Amino acid sequence: MNQINFYEKLFYPKTLAFIGANPRRIWHLGGYINRFPKDSLYIVSNYYDELMEKHEEFIKGVNIYTDISEIPDEIDHSIISVSRNRLIKTIKTCLEKKFYTIHVFSAGTGEFDEKGFEIEAELYELFKNNENSRLVGPNCMGIYSPRGKFSYSGRFSEQAGNFALVSQSGDLTNRIVSGLNNKGVYFSFAASVGNSISLRSSDLIDYYNKDENTDVILSYMEGFSQFRKSEFEGRIFFDSLKKNKKPLLLLKGGISELGKRAASSHTGSLASQDQIWNSLFKQTNAIPIVSFEELIDTAVLFRFCSNCEPKHNSILMITWSGGSSVLGVDSIARLNAGIDVPAIREPTYSKMKELIRVGSITNPLDLPDVRDENIRFELFKLAVSEDYISGAIRLSSGPKWRGMDKDKEAVEKFYADLMRYKETCNKLGKPFMLTIPNSNDTDFRKRLIELEIPAYSSFSRAAKAFSNLYRYKNPKHLSLIQRHKIY
Repeated sequence: MNQINFYEKLFYPKTLAFIGANPRRIWHLGGYINRFPKDSLYIVSNYYDELMEKHEEFIKGVNIYTDISEIPDEIDHSIISVSRNRLIKTIKTCLEKKFYTIHVFSAGTGEFDEKGFEIEAELYELFKNNENSRLVGPNCMGIYSPRGKFSYSGRFSEQAGNFALVSQSGDLTNRIVSGLNNKGVYFSFAASVGNSISLRSSDLIDYYNKDENTDVILSYMEGFSQFRKSEFEGRIFFDSLKKNKKPLLLLKGGISELGKRAASSHTGSLASQDQIWNSLFKQTNAIPIVSFEELIDTAVLFRFCSNCEPKHNSILMITWSGGSSVLGVDSIARLNAGIDVPAIREPTYSKMKELIRVGSITNPLDLPDVRDENIRFELFKLAVSEDYISGAIRLSSGPKWRGMDKDKEAVEKFYADLMRYKETCNKLGKPFMLTIPNSNDTDFRKRLIELEIPAYSSFSRAAKAFSNLYRYKNPKHLSLIQRHKIY
């Protein structure tokens, strides 16, 4: 008997069904109807007449039915969006028809109340030892697969990339994917898994680790299913992280007492003890992420600077303002991430001093009165070439702020100068980053994405992303203090 490849059917289905289409949530169908082959897409709805009346043009060419019994058996992937009162009956029908992977969008289960707990418990029993089907969820947004030609959200990019996400929050999945798409980061897969009573985060991390189209893994984790207490979920998750050979950025929710309570009401998860997570991070190459913003920032750096090999947790800062220098260094120090902004040493310091009459070249380089771009670049090149410096962050405002935006030649010269900085750093194996505070220049941001230059709103956010890249590249070099406690 051939073993079923559930991941092939989950991410690259040849047939897809949407059960419970509602004309008041027509947005839910967009990522399926507009991307998946219509002759292999089956929609079941109790609102057939209303759908045809209000959205006939949108659903033209799609197979639409009023009952599950009318669609073929052995559907590769199906989406269930029915009320919880109809959920168990609907799922049983899907199992009778040998549907392979079933995503339950429906909420109001174990995270909600006692009745919901009973429904989720019954779902768990239906899939516990089921060799023919796997369930995603319940209480989740579902799957995004650009190469599989479908997405639970029509707003996500159709461009495929090399980042994969597994998340227990549908809203965070939306924000992570959309936020990173806007910054030039694209996905092989994203999976919002909700309460995770069948397919778990560890299962998807195992798959991503083996997938040839995935280079970086992102995860938002709240805890483990309340129905798996006896299955050593923590050990299974730990083993997945130990086996993983790819960068894994792990954002853990529910680390405070209030957060643990929120996690329980959100996904019905059991938020485990902080000591367990600290131990997990110390014994695996998973990178601990403490906020949504840090996850986005770090992913951007891995996207554009993954080939860099920073040897030290230390950076060069380039500014045009003494105040920005001081505040920037203070903000980096407050991160408590062991990031150094080392002073430039001799003999390089004396060589640099010969090139200027005013300004600071200690680090940060504060050069407001150095107008000659070649001299500024030479100062930068001398400093960043020092072995004890492993990356550079430059404060920039873009060509529009400088009044260059009407002069195409000046604009191109500005970007050519940025590329000199980037290429110099990258040849040394060191990331080059920009900080562009308060910049609403969308053209500037788009051009930076095209040039693959990571940009951040502050020195501290750039520095923390850099430190996470350093952590991944040098897992054995972290000090005991840095590794001792993550949260």
